[in-house]
Amino acid sequence: MSYLSSFALADKKSVSVDLATGTGKSYAIYGLARVMLAEGLVDKVLVLCPTLTIEEGLKDKFLQLSADPNLTSILQELDAVYLNPGIKSANDPILAGDICVENIHAVYDRTGSSIRDSFTGKGGRTLVLNDEAHHIFSGVDQATKRWLEFLKNPEFGFHFIVNFTGTPYIGDSYFPDVVYRYSLKKAIEARVVKQVDYAEERLIGVDCGFEETYQNHVLNQQTYGNKLKPISIIVTEKIASCVEVWNVLVDFIAGKENLTRPQAEKKVIWVASGIPSGNDGVRVKALVDKADKVRRDNVQLLKTVDDAQNPVEWIVSVSMLTEGWDVKNVFQIVPHENRAFNSKLLISQVLGRGLRMPPGLAGNALVKINNHERWTSDIADLYRDVLEIENRLSWGYSEAQQQFVFDLHNLDYQVIQQTEEIKLKAASEPETIDYSPQSRSYEEITTYNRSAKVTTLIENRNIFTIDEAVKRIKLFLKDKDEDLSARWSSQHIADLIQNNLSRTNQETDFISHENLLKTQSAFGPMFRDLGKVSPRYEMKPNNLIDADIRKLNRQSFSEDGLKNATHVFYLENQEAGLSGDEKPLWKGFMKVREIAVNHDYVKDEDAYLLSNLHPISQTDFKSPTNFIVTSSEPETKFAKHVFQNISLFDSVLKSPDKGFYAFPYSYKPETTAKTHVKSENFNPDFFIKVAGKQEVLVVEIKADGDDSNKNKAKLREGKKHFAELNRKLQEDGGNWTYFFYFLSPEDYSHFFNAVKDGRYENWESNLMIGLQASLLEQSSET
Repeated sequence: MSYLSSFALADKKSVSVDLATGTGKSYAIYGLARVMLAEGLVDKVLVLCPTLTIEEGLKDKFLQLSADPNLTSILQELDAVYLNPGIKSANDPILAGDICVENIHAVYDRTGSSIRDSFTGKGGRTLVLNDEAHHIFSGVDQATKRWLEFLKNPEFGFHFIVNFTGTPYIGDSYFPDVVYRYSLKKAIEARVVKQVDYAEERLIGVDCGFEETYQNHVLNQQTYGNKLKPISIIVTEKIASCVEVWNVLVDFIAGKENLTRPQAEKKVIWVASGIPSGNDGVRVKALVDKADKVRRDNVQLLKTVDDAQNPVEWIVSVSMLTEGWDVKNVFQIVPHENRAFNSKLLISQVLGRGLRMPPGLAGNALVKINNHERWTSDIADLYRDVLEIENRLSWGYSEAQQQFVFDLHNLDYQVIQQTEEIKLKAASEPETIDYSPQSRSYEEITTYNRSAKVTTLIENRNIFTIDEAVKRIKLFLKDKDEDLSARWSSQHIADLIQNNLSRTNQETDFISHENLLKTQSAFGPMFRDLGKVSPRYEMKPNNLIDADIRKLNRQSFSEDGLKNATHVFYLENQEAGLSGDEKPLWKGFMKVREIAVNHDYVKDEDAYLLSNLHPISQTDFKSPTNFIVTSSEPETKFAKHVFQNISLFDSVLKSPDKGFYAFPYSYKPETTAKTHVKSENFNPDFFIKVAGKQEVLVVEIKADGDDSNKNKAKLREGKKHFAELNRKLQEDGGNWTYFFYFLSPEDYSHFFNAVKDGRYENWESNLMIGLQASLLEQSSET
């Protein structure tokens, strides 16, 4: 029942068809309409779409197809009930055998519309075909909300409804009633549309404005310019920001190409579905005179934007734009804001802007997606899902394994004041400042998933002349302490800056913003009041809390990871607690693996299914999760040792890297430039319940000899955490005890022997001994 309740039109013969953008959706709509009329299954066809632009495009294609004498001849031989339908709009009476193409807004307009006269009471013999049907269910726009009401209206009684879209998502949820799918992945593999080349990583990662975007545009001109005019589009979330970005881009293009502002405006247009009201409308009108006229003119320009004679090379657009796009020459898409690209629906729509394949490129074309590094990781999984770049399987708590759930305890932490510091003497004036490396320009390297690395030389606009820096420091000092400002003359400040730049082997006629801030910070201790009490704070454990294994967040791993360092230990001959979408992939793995084992043969590309999948018997798979997934060689070796010694344990939990069991720790990074303390959360790798006892072995896995500052701090704070946890459990009358270990492969055999012999309570690994020795050495130095 819950599945049926997700159907918006459950009482009708209504289905959805998922055809990726650029794969011929308009032709499929026309073909279905023509067949249903030819078979006499319906008397009329009503094709609905969200905008006038799409309506006009559909009509043009339908009229061309209707004029094809070969198609008419074939249907005539097949004794078509309705041989050659008229292509009409709601301005004309819709007769039997006609196809009416109309935008949904005109359908609501009673004035001059024949919709009510032509379809009232005749829905049972009418086929309704909805183009761009995601608008029906999106709920973004009040006008399209009425679309669903129209389809449900009992006056018409529509019964046969087919929804066509290339973006069948409501947010991140896929339409529940899709009966046919030609996916984006299939279209890309068949070279029907462009391949997607998206940014995976960006080194430097600072905001470089439009520099890299412009360089990509120039590269596209060099690659495709002899055949067509490449176009770049920038996508924003809202109309006001669309116009504001357009304004900045126009200035950038004018400066980059030595153009006047009017010349640059001919190359750069903004496109939106309307002009907003309120404050957003004020923002638009402050930048554009007669904004709605300009908007309408720009929408018209889209119709010819692929033509070489049309000067437009850059389009700034709103992500949820309802206007139809048929532009084929888009070779770069720049999502300007996370919110313009943070759902499967938005990603599908935005990609759809640039996927259509121009004629003459024979399927060998890339559309580059140049998103901002700050949120690449946030949308990576959405990219993969929409593009089906990689198959993924999930792991987590499994009800089938509930017998292996055990009590798990943690502590919550609160910030408390630990000590107080009183400054008794004034700080000395700054002399030595450790400046960071600086330059007038820098290289930014972006790695794309298909075209590899792109290097962009970025002019560093965040630098100051020494005179500018001195003036800023003087103002800073004057604002903080006028006496100190009087003691530090401009020449004295200039000498301080230039001497330290020279000492760090850098040019002395400019300073970066970062180093300017370091100069200001160097004066900071001098502003602290003598005799003032300064509190120091620390994270301290507070109350006992339960870590419920049943609420463990679902995790996932990719097929690509499985081909590399990821290993999976699983209960053999089981469904593995996977969702419906995941089961076919897992069954495929199992089938290939079974053939390989039985016939002692496996293709090279499938060898990972033998090496990285580890079936465990029902007797031995003592875990509350459906899989135990490891992501490094030391973890994998440890898991193998666990199952070799499984009789020693009642249950084994591989904890996620984040989001389940964690407690705070702090450390000083190894990097010499970073002497401050960094705070993070520690998530131990394994929780293992000892057989027949209320004792849990907590294990963190590391490589041999890994004595980093992070590991020293993790060991220190881990021992404190579990000692305090045991103390509070004892106070509370609990019988559970936790033992904490740092292990590396050289210690595994010794560790399991200690457990077997009952010597694990005070046992320490070589790694723990080495880390503790380093901690004692650090403590003696301070």
